[in-house]
Amino acid sequence: MNPHLAGFPSELLSRYEPLEFLGKGGFAKVFKVKRKSDGKIVAVKIPRIDEKTSKTFLREVSTWLQLDHPNIVKLYDADILPVPHLEMEYVEGFKLNGKTIRDLENYPKPADESTALRLVREIAEGLKHAHSKGIYHRDLKPQNVLLKSDLTPKITDWGLAKIGTMSSSRSVMGYTPLYAAPEHLMPSRYGHTDSRTDIFQLGIMFYELLTGRLPFEGYTYEEVFGKITDENYRPKKPSEINPELVKYNGIFEKLLAKKKEDRYQSVDEFLRDLEKLEEAEKRKEELETEVQELKKTLSQSISAMKKSTTAEEIRRNRLMVVDTLGKLALAYAQLNNKAELLNTLNDLKFYTSQNIEDLGRAIETVETLIKENLSIGEDFIERLRVLIHNIKRENGA
Repeated sequence: MNPHLAGFPSELLSRYEPLEFLGKGGFAKVFKVKRKSDGKIVAVKIPRIDEKTSKTFLREVSTWLQLDHPNIVKLYDADILPVPHLEMEYVEGFKLNGKTIRDLENYPKPADESTALRLVREIAEGLKHAHSKGIYHRDLKPQNVLLKSDLTPKITDWGLAKIGTMSSSRSVMGYTPLYAAPEHLMPSRYGHTDSRTDIFQLGIMFYELLTGRLPFEGYTYEEVFGKITDENYRPKKPSEINPELVKYNGIFEKLLAKKKEDRYQSVDEFLRDLEKLEEAEKRKEELETEVQELKKTLSQSISAMKKSTTAEEIRRNRLMVVDTLGKLALAYAQLNNKAELLNTLNDLKFYTSQNIEDLGRAIETVETLIKENLSIGEDFIERLRVLIHNIKRENGA
């Protein structure tokens, strides 16, 4: 046998032809093998199981056998005879610059935003499938997300966290401290692990994919433990690492909430928020295009108004200017562009006398928002709509 495959159990040689040693984790070795019965290429994991953990091993991995989803590694078989082993789908890895990247741990971070979103959405879909069957992973980390050649992520090692806890020292613990949830580390305060634990760990992986950093970092285990379990410790907002990620700040507040009840209560809820964010981004792009068109229209309307020779022409072109300024003001408000909104509202002062007090109040509000660095709210936008409608009517609309 190839000396690199020396760790492969001789008891399994009648079933499998070992082809490649893929790696080892806290308490298992993994091999790429060919199944002798039909020639299928599969992966075989050899965990270290003892009498104390053998029954738990079979009970825990039997839940994995129920899972069938494109984003979950398929488990074909699990047994403790002739030696404890798991036979599962072989995931070939993603080629990048001539190098094979087998799991998310070795994928370069930060990833570009669209790749990060694609990966996290697909991992979330795999979790959603498992949660629908009442199965939780509890040890989500990049090492447990394998990658296919087309970058499809597949979650592996379902149910093995509990075995790790029973059969090993603090160095394994059944979860990885950097990706642990508060309830892993301090169940007395935060309760037991459940589906929301997976959501917290998904949040850590998503944060790392977007920022290239971990939300809870430290030089020692104790420092990381402290940051994760301290209710008052808040990780840096993604926007503090990269200002372009500001739109994700609210999502991470919920993903990484210390108390389970403050987190997303389901994967679906998280996916819906991502969808809303995507819709908001599309709307933002549309508004920015609209602003450019409106600026051109405004310039043409002002020019036409200056050249007007009759009272009717003046009225018509003035109304066009007011209408365009109103649309611009609303677009800037929806884009939260307070500086441009302020300029536009000041321009509108030349086209109203009846609504000058309400317009003045709107200008004061925007100045306050700028000073206090606050966002423009929906209620202000609605009041602005009414004000613009009234100014247009005043100008003969």
